[in-house]
Amino acid sequence: MKTKTIENLGEFGLIDFIKKHNTKPKKHHNICLDIGDDCFSFNPHTKSKYIVTTDILIENIHFKREWATAKQIGQKAIEVNVSDIASMGNTKPLYAFISLGIPKNTSIDFVKQLFSSIKSTCDKYDIHLSGGDTVCAKDITISVTLIGICYDKPISRTGAKNGDLIFVSGTFGDSCAGLEILSKRKSLKDYERNLIKKHLVPQARLKEANLISKNMTVTSMTDSSDGLFKSIELLTENKGAVINMEKIPLSQNLIKYTNKDYNKLYNCALFGGEEFELVFTINKKDKTKLEKLLPNVTCIGYINNGKVTYLQNGKPKKVKYNGYKHF
Repeated sequence: MKTKTIENLGEFGLIDFIKKHNTKPKKHHNICLDIGDDCFSFNPHTKSKYIVTTDILIENIHFKREWATAKQIGQKAIEVNVSDIASMGNTKPLYAFISLGIPKNTSIDFVKQLFSSIKSTCDKYDIHLSGGDTVCAKDITISVTLIGICYDKPISRTGAKNGDLIFVSGTFGDSCAGLEILSKRKSLKDYERNLIKKHLVPQARLKEANLISKNMTVTSMTDSSDGLFKSIELLTENKGAVINMEKIPLSQNLIKYTNKDYNKLYNCALFGGEEFELVFTINKKDKTKLEKLLPNVTCIGYINNGKVTYLQNGKPKKVKYNGYKHF
């Protein structure tokens, strides 16, 4: 039997499918005009601030279909945007707009699985799928625009002050190693599967960001989507910092994979992207409070008025960017 493709379904058939299987709006979404019209409309009747982010995933750049399932691709498309919303502090994502470029010979089954995953991930965060666009494209391209609400002042990247402590959530380097393993396509050990999972199925740190920002003043914050090195660079614009490399949290899976090769370990941890951990600064008086609140955060350094310095075994180490460049 010949496989039905997106060409058989057509643009408006695809839109009808998305509309039919869309997340049902909740009362707090305040929707005036829903998906299927020329615009989506909502009523911002609150004094809180609305925040907007957008991200794009492109086949053979951000994912490969021989590596990732439609479910994993759809989940990741939403999680990466929720991660940006999380970095603003005490927030809630509300509305998602999905623009999809897709080859006409793509199977309908793939598209159904993709949007089923997008819907279930939206449901996880109580996000309403609110519209978007579809076009024919050479490679699958998924662009997500996410609108959320920030209940307090949004936390910027630039608010860190001299003496503030630099904290991170989670561990670093797993996604980088997972991508490397995928590219080799060899037989896998359990710890290698865990590293691959970190790359293919990332998790945004929305709960952690909300919890931290509700309980103390976070002076600056970003996520590590472009790698820890870049995140530190963003938080220290026109500032300096001291980073203790031994404090950067690493998973046992990564340590096993690199066979304790510290050059490879730190290369993955500093320059590997797509991990979506939080990188943020707080006043040092809140250190104990934070560590009691969230045991899985780690202090890796502090802000100063000098330049960014990396220390290894207490000695300055020259670190030059060695990560992915889009252009």
